[in-house]
Amino acid sequence: MKLAHFLSCELVSRMKDQVLISNAQQRETGKVNAAILRAVKEGIFEFVFEIVKADPQLVWSGDSKSRNIFSVAVQYRHAKIFSLIYGLDIKTALARYPDSFYKNNLLHMAGMSAPSTALNDIPGAALQMQRELQWFKEVESIVPSKVCSHLNKEGLTPRELFTKNHKDMRKDGEQWMKDTATSCTVVGALIVTIMFAAVFTVPGGILTSRYAEEDFLESLPRKMIIGLSTLFFSIAAMMTAFSAALFLMLHEQSWIFKPVICLASIPITLFVLMQFPLLVAMANSTYGPSIFDRKMKRWF
Repeated sequence: MKLAHFLSCELVSRMKDQVLISNAQQRETGKVNAAILRAVKEGIFEFVFEIVKADPQLVWSGDSKSRNIFSVAVQYRHAKIFSLIYGLDIKTALARYPDSFYKNNLLHMAGMSAPSTALNDIPGAALQMQRELQWFKEVESIVPSKVCSHLNKEGLTPRELFTKNHKDMRKDGEQWMKDTATSCTVVGALIVTIMFAAVFTVPGGILTSRYAEEDFLESLPRKMIIGLSTLFFSIAAMMTAFSAALFLMLHEQSWIFKPVICLASIPITLFVLMQFPLLVAMANSTYGPSIFDRKMKRWF
């Protein structure tokens, strides 16, 4: 692994040296632009950064449809490469120009469906929808206002393109939210039956509401975080009360008390193990560090 990393760094260093001494014709012959765009598609940040840092004009490198490296980074959802745009003073210019074929600008690219490989590590359709909205909002925050109303070849604005391409994901996210809330409500109902004379519901009416796209950005995750946190607290309180009651009744018969507690803990433990990672993932995605490096230092 170390040898492969060393060889990769050496290759990048030599390519950077060649970029510095080559002219436009030599770069075209050597397919430098094609190599950069391929690296962007694959998300190879170190290669892209070192090469464009050697010659910042290469940020204008375009593919056959005139899409620059940042348009490609958005299309393939590589946040680290896209964040290089924050280190440039020309980000507005880079964001303004549409491609030559579909007339899609940078925000249109954020409105396209992400490749499946970009979403594989994100659990659940709702969190995937949230990530797509985060991308769209991030790109929207840096483009000129005119870009937001620009029409592509299909006559669609970036927002309309986003809605069109994410219609199925929104429906899947809605169903995922309801299914998750239902499973939590069943457990909550059991807790109510055992301990409380009250009604347990996931906060915010998740089971009955219809969702807008924007709800997936923060509103729905926040409600689910509150619901899951409350549920885990209720489970802990229930087990504490249950254990205390058994201990008071059977403290002289520990051979009965301990096995009963262990058996009762098994389904609770399994449920928590299944749902707690979801709570952590949702909290990190909603309130954790951004995937974008807005504090990128100027490198050109």
